[in-house]
Amino acid sequence: MATTTPQQPAKTPVKKLNFAYPFRKASEVPGKPSADFADQHEFHRLLRKEPGGAYAVSRKGLWHGGIHITDAGAGQSLDLKHGVRCMADGEVVAWRVNRTYLFSEIPAQGDKPAFSAYSSTGFALVRHVMEFPKDNTLPFFSLYMHLQDFASYEADKALPRPSYWTTWLRVTEAASDKPDASASGVGAPAEQTGLRVRTSKPGGTILGILPRGAQFSLLKREGNWGQIEAVHVSALVPPKVGGYVAPEAAEKRWIYLGKENGAYVVETVMPDTSLDRVVAPLKPVPINAGDLIGHIGRFDSLSERVSARMVHLEMFCDDSIQSFIETSRAWVTENGAKPKAWEQLALPADPTILRIDRRTTLYENPNQQGQDAPLTDVVQAYTLAELGQHTEKPYTETSEGSDGEKMRWWKVDSADVRRQAITGWVREQNFAGGRISREFAQRWVDFEVLHDPHDSTHTIFASTQAYIDYSTGADVPNTGAIDKISPLMQAVCRQLYATGDGSQAANDLCVASQDAWAAMRASRLIVKHESEWANPDKWTQLITEIEKKAGPDEAREAERKRIQALAWWDAVKEDFPALPAPQVFHIHPIGLVGNFGKGRFQFTLPMMQRLFPHANRDALQEVADELNAHLQAYKLDTPLRRTHFFAQVMQETGSSLTREEGFIWKASSLIATFSYFHHHPDQANAHGYHHVRPIKADGTSMNQADFEAIANGAYGGRAELGNGTYVSGDGWRYRGRGLKQLTGRANYRAFARWHAALQNEWPHEIIDFETNPDLLVQPKYAARSAAYFWVDRNLPEKADQGEAAAQKLMEK
Repeated sequence: MATTTPQQPAKTPVKKLNFAYPFRKASEVPGKPSADFADQHEFHRLLRKEPGGAYAVSRKGLWHGGIHITDAGAGQSLDLKHGVRCMADGEVVAWRVNRTYLFSEIPAQGDKPAFSAYSSTGFALVRHVMEFPKDNTLPFFSLYMHLQDFASYEADKALPRPSYWTTWLRVTEAASDKPDASASGVGAPAEQTGLRVRTSKPGGTILGILPRGAQFSLLKREGNWGQIEAVHVSALVPPKVGGYVAPEAAEKRWIYLGKENGAYVVETVMPDTSLDRVVAPLKPVPINAGDLIGHIGRFDSLSERVSARMVHLEMFCDDSIQSFIETSRAWVTENGAKPKAWEQLALPADPTILRIDRRTTLYENPNQQGQDAPLTDVVQAYTLAELGQHTEKPYTETSEGSDGEKMRWWKVDSADVRRQAITGWVREQNFAGGRISREFAQRWVDFEVLHDPHDSTHTIFASTQAYIDYSTGADVPNTGAIDKISPLMQAVCRQLYATGDGSQAANDLCVASQDAWAAMRASRLIVKHESEWANPDKWTQLITEIEKKAGPDEAREAERKRIQALAWWDAVKEDFPALPAPQVFHIHPIGLVGNFGKGRFQFTLPMMQRLFPHANRDALQEVADELNAHLQAYKLDTPLRRTHFFAQVMQETGSSLTREEGFIWKASSLIATFSYFHHHPDQANAHGYHHVRPIKADGTSMNQADFEAIANGAYGGRAELGNGTYVSGDGWRYRGRGLKQLTGRANYRAFARWHAALQNEWPHEIIDFETNPDLLVQPKYAARSAAYFWVDRNLPEKADQGEAAAQKLMEK
C-alpha cells in the first residue's frame, strides 16, 4: 500500500508592522551620531522631565490623550534636529502646515507684562494596521501635533523636509534652454528661457520650454529626470518661436532635474494651496516607521507667558480594539508554546518580554537570596532586548533547576511597598522568589481597556462645577476626593493607586507622571474619551463656566480662539471617512512602541539552534549572550553584517560549533600541504593516518602526541604567525581556537591588545590571551575572538560594500 507524506499547511503570514520611537537619543559625545532607543524605561524617565502634557491627566486636572515633548524638557536629551519620527509603518492620511505660526497678543495685566505668543496648528495624522493572528486586524492612528511652520524650513534650507508634503518644482534661474528661432530668424525673448520638455528621456523630441518660475508636479522621478504630472504656474512655450504647443502637452512628458553650470535647474516649493489648511490626499501617502514626520514647533504658554517649542504625540483607535486584544490573547494562550503555529504566521516563536510580578524577592546574587532580600510591590516588565543592554550581564545556570531547565538570571530594578527603588536578581522563569514569566507582546501584557462615562467638558471631574471648585480652591469639602471625579477617572485612579482612601485622588492623578510606577502603569491603560481635537465648543463651555467664577481674562480668550483653530477632526472626516467618530480609545504611544517595538536586535537560542543544529545548547546560549551584550562594539548592527559574520563562522566551526582545530590528518595530505612535512615525510608518516581514519601506518590509533606533533609541524616556525620553531611548541599552543579559529602567537597577542583597548566593554576582565590561550575554547571568548577578527579586519565595512554594490546593480 502506497504511503504519502503529510503535507505541511501553507503559510499564512500576517502583515508585519515595524515600530520606532518618535525621536532618536542625542549623543552624549559631541560629533557622534544619535542612536535609537532600545529601552522604553529610558524614554519614560525622560518624560518625567516634562512639566505638563502627560498621559492621561494634565497638571491642571484635565483629560490628556497624549504626551508632550518640549525642547526644555525631554527634548534636551533627544535628537531634535533630525526631527519627529513616524512611530509605525502606515500611511499619512492628513496633515496641516502653517505658513507661519499663529500669533496672539496678550496685553499687560497687573504685574504681568504684555506677551506675544506664537503657536502651531500644524499636524500629521498616520493610519496604521496591526494584524494578529491572521485576518484579525486593528486599524489605529498616530497623531503628531504642533509641528514646525513652513517659514522655519525656508529659514533653514539644510533642515530635511517631510517627504509626504504636497510639493511642486519650480524652474530656477540656472535653467538656460531657449526655443529655436523662427523661420525668419526671430529669436526667443528672455522670459521664454527655461527647461526643455521631451517626449522621453534623455534624447526624446522637444515639445516645448517651461520658462523660469514655472511650477509643476511630478508623477515620478528617475535619477535626474522627472515625468510631469501637471503644470500649475505658467505655461509651456512652443519649441520654436511663433509655433504652437497644446496647453496639456507637458503632461506625462519628461524634464531634466539635475544641475547646469554647477546649479540645480529646479527647486522644491510648497504650493499656496497646501498651506494653512487641512490636506487629506485622495491617495494616502505610505510612510515607514522612523521616517521624518516634521520638527517640533512653537506652542507658547498663554497662562505662564513663556515661549516654548513642543510636539504633542498620541495614538488612538475605534472600539474594535477590545475584540482585537481578546482574540490576540486567546490565540497566544492556545498556541504560544507551539513553534509551528508561529512559523505558520511567519513570526518568531520567542517571547520578547520578561514580566516580574508583585511579591517577588530580588536575590542578592543568582541562586543566592542573601540576607534581607527586598520584595517587589509593583509589576515590572522589560523587553529582553532592553535587558540585553544592561551593564550587568545575565548569568546562565550551569545545572538544571527544579523545573529541569537551565535558565538565565537577570539583574532588574523594581520598587518596594513604599515605592522605594530596589534591585536584585531574578530567574527568567518562575522560581522560589516569585512569579516570573516570559511573555509575548501579542498578549498585550498588563494592558487594560477602560470605557466609563466622563465629563463632556474634558475635565477629570464628574461635573464642570466640581472641576471649578477644585481648580479655584472653593470652600467645598473634599474637592479632590475620588467621589468628585468622573467614573472613568475613578477607574484610572484605581489602576494607578491600588491602595489608599482616595481622599487626594485628583491631586494624585495630576502628578502621576512624576511617579515612575504610576506613569508606567498609565502607559498600559487604553482609555475611551472624546478627542480634544474634535468638538471645540466643549472648551468654550468650560471657559464660560470658569469666567463665571473668576471673571474674564485675555489669556483665556486667546486660548479659546487658539483651541478653535487647533481642531481638525471634522475637516479630516469629511475627506477621509475611515476616521472614526471622536469618541476613541487612546493608547500611550511609548507604551505601545515599547511593547511591540523590536528594540535593538537580539540573538536568541532558537535562532542559534537553527544556525548550529548539532551544537551544545548551553554553549549556544553563552555565545548569544556574549554577542547581545556587545552588539554595537562588534559591529553586528545590521542584518547584512550578521549574515556575513555567521557565514564565516559556520565555514570555520560547522553545524556543531566546533571551537578548537582538529588535527586528524592523512599522512599524504600533510606532506602535500605543509612545508615542514614536505621536508620531513617520516614525521608525516609517523603521526598521520595511513588509509583508514584515524589508523596510522603501524596499526595504532592517532593520539594526543600525534595531534601536538602535527600542529607543531604545521604552524611551528611560521614567521607570519609569530610562532617559534617546531620544538617551541607554539604550533600546538596557539592552534586554531574560537569561532573563527584564531591561529598563531602573533594573533593571540593582537587579540589581547584589542581586548585591553576595549576595557570599558568588560571592565572586570583583564586577560592576557597570549598567556592563557585555552580560554578561547570557552564559548564567551570564542565569540569574542571572532568579533575581534571581524572588527580588526574591517569586515563589517566590506560587508556594507556588498550591499552598496547590490544596490547599484538594482539601479541599472
